[in-house]
Amino acid sequence: MKRFLTLSFLALGVIVISGCSTVKENTIESKAISVIKEKYSEFKDYPSNNLPPKSISTEEWNDGWYVAFIQEGSGRPIISAKCFFVDAHNNITNNGEYIPALGDDSIQKFSARKCMPISPQGSWPSISNNLPIETSPTCALETCHGLEIQCGSNPADVCTEIYGMGDKCLKYAKCGGQNGKCQQIENSEFTQCKSCVQKCIENNKNDTMKQFECESNCK
Repeated sequence: MKRFLTLSFLALGVIVISGCSTVKENTIESKAISVIKEKYSEFKDYPSNNLPPKSISTEEWNDGWYVAFIQEGSGRPIISAKCFFVDAHNNITNNGEYIPALGDDSIQKFSARKCMPISPQGSWPSISNNLPIETSPTCALETCHGLEIQCGSNPADVCTEIYGMGDKCLKYAKCGGQNGKCQQIENSEFTQCKSCVQKCIENNKNDTMKQFECESNCK
């Protein structure tokens, strides 16, 4: 189940988190928000109806919650937004930052998972050159094997079963929207795993078996 919570879309039936929050206390959703506030003090006064208004957008996904802290402004629906993912163990992953392109002032619903606004029809907003882009609202991992990450709207339906060096790291790879683009979201788990695999390759240049033996211990 996915939910979007913003200040601007009452007409669309969207749940609002404003100064009077609709998030129930002691729920997994409220705890995810609290975990982020404890680590990042700049979000302690979110949400707020004071000017300029501040809101929180959340979206449940698999075993955690995507949370976006949105700074709104007079005359502009969104000035900026910072996004995070909190898993079931309260681990926080930075999910990107959104700053609208100049002239991109249309009213749109904000996706905490993609870290960008989405129009009611589901399309993404224009990018920095202000030309409209035709793209799917999904942003997913397209890479099947290896460490070179490709993000986009066309994830593979089926990947070959042949294991490639570094494939175990792909479970940590994350894709998301940043400034109107679908791209890889850097996170410590993937970076650590990738670095380990690269060292295995470098230290065993002439021995493929040892490379895989070493890679099996990477986490």
